[in-house]
Amino acid sequence: MQISQKSITTILLTLLVVNSIFYSEGVVAQSNNASKTKMAKGTMLVGVSTIDITPEGPILLAGYGGRKSESEGVLQPLKAKALAFGSDSEGPSILITVDLIGIQYYMTKEVARRLSDKIGVDPSRLVISASHTHTGPEIGNLLNHFARQLPPEEIGRINKFLEILTEKLEKVSIEALNARKPAKVAWGQGKVGFAMNRRKVVNGKSVGMTPVKEGPVDHDLPLLRITDLDGKLRAVMVSYACHGTTLGPDINKIHGDWIGEAQKFIEAKNPGAIAMVSLGCGADANPEPRVTNLQLDYAAQHGREVADEVQKLLASNLKPLSSAPMGHSKVIQLPFEHIPTVQEFVGQANEKGAKAYFAKLALDKIARGESIPKSLNYPITTWTFGNDLAMVFLAGEVVVDYSLRLKKELAPGRLWVSAYSNDVPCYIASKRVIKEGGYEVESSMYSYNQPGRFQESIEDLIVTTVHDLLPLTFKLKAKK
Repeated sequence: MQISQKSITTILLTLLVVNSIFYSEGVVAQSNNASKTKMAKGTMLVGVSTIDITPEGPILLAGYGGRKSESEGVLQPLKAKALAFGSDSEGPSILITVDLIGIQYYMTKEVARRLSDKIGVDPSRLVISASHTHTGPEIGNLLNHFARQLPPEEIGRINKFLEILTEKLEKVSIEALNARKPAKVAWGQGKVGFAMNRRKVVNGKSVGMTPVKEGPVDHDLPLLRITDLDGKLRAVMVSYACHGTTLGPDINKIHGDWIGEAQKFIEAKNPGAIAMVSLGCGADANPEPRVTNLQLDYAAQHGREVADEVQKLLASNLKPLSSAPMGHSKVIQLPFEHIPTVQEFVGQANEKGAKAYFAKLALDKIARGESIPKSLNYPITTWTFGNDLAMVFLAGEVVVDYSLRLKKELAPGRLWVSAYSNDVPCYIASKRVIKEGGYEVESSMYSYNQPGRFQESIEDLIVTTVHDLLPLTFKLKAKK
């Protein structure tokens, strides 16, 4: 029997539609099954997933502007890992960690849009936190750091990686949602000590980067433990306020730095479990020791220190969390101190480095009839697990003053502060640091394609917004 071309086309189209419906209904059906699961007291639905995000082939590595060539191999694979909390009726929340220098806000919004359209996840309940490794691929937010126009082939490989990355972040999120099942969740806090402040200040002014033992730092290591109902560890997440810069610019191979090492050691000690590590407010802290002929050994040393503390915490009496997280978010405007005039940009363009490169880009932009933004869009997200834990997710490279201040003003024993979350547009300096000046305040801003330093008022704007997003139960005044 012969079948006409029209009939074949009709059959193929029908199969495509059926397959699409099957996939969509498969996701929804699994989600609905999760929402119908009968929960025992003190438990919540949690799903865990991981995906490899190691670039295929050479790519320019981020973090150090002096690199002149693309990557020369892989020392350690990079991962994205996701935790999905709560049922569909509660509204699921998804927390992703990525072994990358940062994440761009447009990508966070795109992943959130896809999850909202396909599954109905509220955008305020998606968080993507970056490890800030300086031996991972450039993701587009620090292109100015190289102070030169990159060849089209190199830019093309970065763009291709970002396309694939977006798909993988969506995939790992859906896999975590589909893996939800009853779990016990608990949290606690330990300490590790290898982070050290790097801002040398003389007479109230920053004079450069060097280890400063007496400088402010946050050594807290908050931990989230997820187990099956029988106590088997499924996942553990920790956060520490320290740069991913154990490895220097001479390491031109992909590696997760101390963050990747910590995940490796934790998972080796807990077979079958997934380890996730994010960063706190460590923009002005480096790991010490670092960047010597023993730097790979030092990265492993720091990773072991985290893993050892994790094992102690896992064996301790952690605080149970029985309520799935509720998310709130807001985008605020952080004002820049000054937008240069055209003549000022002309003068800057004759200088060297990222500042001169930014000035040239700005002049071209102005000539095209575009303007230089007077402020930065800055997203802030908070999650609350009932009254037992509040997680604060700040965008950018946030200096330590923010976490230290928030822990003083809010419930210190129930607060977890993360940075490098949902967007890494630049350094976020505090009032004190802005007054002192230096790399984090000004010169780094040109690397991040920003026009200059912020106004000192940004600290109060950010802290006030965090206060506003959290319920009264996490404010010290509410206890009086």
